[in-house]
Amino acid sequence: KLLILMRGLPGSGKTSLAKQLRANGVIYSTDDFFVNNGNYEFDLMKLSDAHEWNKKRALKAMEEGISPVIIDNTNTQSWEMRPYVLMAQRLGYKVIIREPSTHWKWKPKQLFKNNTHGVGLDKIKSMLERYEHNMTIEKILNEEQ
Repeated sequence: KLLILMRGLPGSGKTSLAKQLRANGVIYSTDDFFVNNGNYEFDLMKLSDAHEWNKKRALKAMEEGISPVIIDNTNTQSWEMRPYVLMAQRLGYKVIIREPSTHWKWKPKQLFKNNTHGVGLDKIKSMLERYEHNMTIEKILNEEQ
């Protein structure tokens, strides 16, 4: 059983890669919470609720033994992935971290053009600045909450 944690900035190709990896599994993104009748309607005030909702459905899928379970979030920092890794360990899932290998994944202007959720250039630049590189499961587990 496998949990795949996608990482990458908006517009980097995370979702395309997740779809290639899905096979008979599921892809869960916190962004799904904000889709209403096919329209993306982001609300910062509901972001915490959206993350909790995504964790709950990931847990349910893992409890049902679905594989792979793919978390398609930006996951820029280790603490964001920790709850998923802890769930996976408890339920006997192997965890792998995947980032797209697109040549533009660190280029803010290209990411701004590519992203489908209207994330602004300044926001992308700030996400890029806080992005933790060379991520490992050990780093995630050693993250203090």
